[in-house]
Amino acid sequence: MNQTSGYRYSAIIIEKDDIVATEIISHLKEYRFRTVQIESVDEAVKLLKNQDRTGAYSTYFIILNITAATDEALQSILRFNIPVIAVTEQENFQKAVNSLNQGAASYILTPLTDPVLIDSAIENCLRISRGNRQSRLYTLHLEEELKRKTEENERKNYLLQNFNKNLERMTSASNREEGPKNLTDLGPDILNDFGAHLQASGGSIYIRENSGLRLAHTIETKHVPDFLPFPLNEKSPFRMVLETGKSMLVNNIESEKELSTSGWSGYKDSSFMIFPIPGHHGNIEGILSLHNKVKPPFIGEDKEMGQLMSSFYAEVNKTVTSIEALHLSETRYKNLAENSAAVIFSFSIEADAFDYVNDAFVDLTGYGRQHLIGSGFIDMVKLLQIPEKEDFISQFESLVTGRSSGNGIEYRIVTATGRTKWLFQQSVVITNSEGFTVSIDGILTEITEQKEAEEKLKTLVNQKDLLLSEINHRVKNNLQVISSFINLQSGLENEESNRKSLQKIKNRITSMALVHDNIYDTNLMPSIDVKNYIISLIQHYRDQKIADENIEIELDIESITLDLDRAVLCGLLMNEALSNIFNHAFDEGERGKVAISFKNREYKYEIRIFDSGRGFHPDDITLSTAEGLGLDIMKNLITQLDGSISFVNNQGTIILIKFPVQNTKIREELL
Repeated sequence: MNQTSGYRYSAIIIEKDDIVATEIISHLKEYRFRTVQIESVDEAVKLLKNQDRTGAYSTYFIILNITAATDEALQSILRFNIPVIAVTEQENFQKAVNSLNQGAASYILTPLTDPVLIDSAIENCLRISRGNRQSRLYTLHLEEELKRKTEENERKNYLLQNFNKNLERMTSASNREEGPKNLTDLGPDILNDFGAHLQASGGSIYIRENSGLRLAHTIETKHVPDFLPFPLNEKSPFRMVLETGKSMLVNNIESEKELSTSGWSGYKDSSFMIFPIPGHHGNIEGILSLHNKVKPPFIGEDKEMGQLMSSFYAEVNKTVTSIEALHLSETRYKNLAENSAAVIFSFSIEADAFDYVNDAFVDLTGYGRQHLIGSGFIDMVKLLQIPEKEDFISQFESLVTGRSSGNGIEYRIVTATGRTKWLFQQSVVITNSEGFTVSIDGILTEITEQKEAEEKLKTLVNQKDLLLSEINHRVKNNLQVISSFINLQSGLENEESNRKSLQKIKNRITSMALVHDNIYDTNLMPSIDVKNYIISLIQHYRDQKIADENIEIELDIESITLDLDRAVLCGLLMNEALSNIFNHAFDEGERGKVAISFKNREYKYEIRIFDSGRGFHPDDITLSTAEGLGLDIMKNLITQLDGSISFVNNQGTIILIKFPVQNTKIREELL
């Protein structure tokens, strides 16, 4: 059943059931599709192959009943890169999903109850088909452009090959003589060969000097000046070529009235070409000119050939310069490597073996160079008896496989005389122009003395840590002994005032002991954590019933560490302040609040202690005139911290303590 009139698109329906096919075809009428119903996949494949061959018309999509179709049948249709809509009954929904996984664009479930789903499937296929068509058109465009470029390059290559053969002949002749020729030496060969190739009747080569152009060689000497002084005539074609660096072609000198012949009447009635000759460093080293009095004159292809020659000659000069620079670099590297005190090696990826090592290897290991060259890195492990062989092999393998571009490793070796040495190996990956690894180069240096010094230093550090821990432990024990003596003495005192004084002394000792507790507990010998210390101090007051349970304590403390000296001073200072608060700010059983903050405020530490107690009279507290041991101690402590302390009466008491983050005063006093 075919629908062929007034179509915009075409579709193939592979469906044996005429009822289903008729229903689909009727729905496609609004899209103005030409539809072709085929009963088997094999027939559809034949039709599609014929379309590919004849281009009769292009199929936009294919509707395939997959109920009884095999996966191979679906793949045989999909290989034509035409969108496929899979059709099956609703109970075979899973088969429709499988077809999507294999490459189908959409699916339709029968009976066809929802036209929107059919429209969606068709629109999806049309979108894919349009994309495929655009891709094919773009591919055709690229193929045509590639063909054009290929033909153009083939023509240029033909011209270049002819000149290349002649240049090789001249170079070979030069190499057979005393040494490489310069431009003056090669001038006759270049001019004669190149001029003969272009059928020139005359020509010359001028070498650029500081004061002008000197004639190096000419085919005919009759009309050619030996020297053209600078500055050249403004209309001189030689000057134009020197200034622009571009070649010039003139078919008839007489028709170019704005040009000057630079005093060379031989240009008359002729066509000519002028080419800049590049030097080693990209500058213009000379001028090559050809003229032709015979017909036909020079044409564009001749100029193109000359430009190719000029460019090629520049590349030859660059190559010669590069070879000379490379040779110089290799000589320098070889001299540096051979005279280096460090071992320098190179491991070839292609040969899977070391292909170079300098004489320092002999001095370091006692083995000759021949023991390493030609060997693999596993052989090196065995030769030098490397204990850290797993790390050594892993590093080499990561370099070889490209997982690493270079790193360092320390390992031990055993020399030929049985001595153990520590080495540091720094390796780098060497790649070619295509990015492939070609070798692994590296340097070996002995670090035995350094490692021995490190071990001695570690031993000293461990001994120091042990000594500090022991001192800290003894100080803490001594403080506890003193505290115990005070407890004994306090128990013997009958006067309450004496017992309170002894308790204050004990609290001061406890504040110092807590510093050592925090140093030991946190394993930070030179410093303590402020927050942990204050929490320990508060807990001490709780345990000793100094801080009443009715007093709420609020902490706002940043993560700050203090050195041992300032930690002791700061601890004593806070002890005096808190002892005063807990003993005098509140009546027994009174509810209240104490807030403690410790902040880092722009190069200064700030301690703020607030209590909601009874407060004080402003005249009662002035450090400069204060009396009593507690305030005297606080005054002395704040002086040692190089800080300041102030008291504010504001619905309670605020004690504000500030001291520098960096404080050298304590160290200076101690020293």
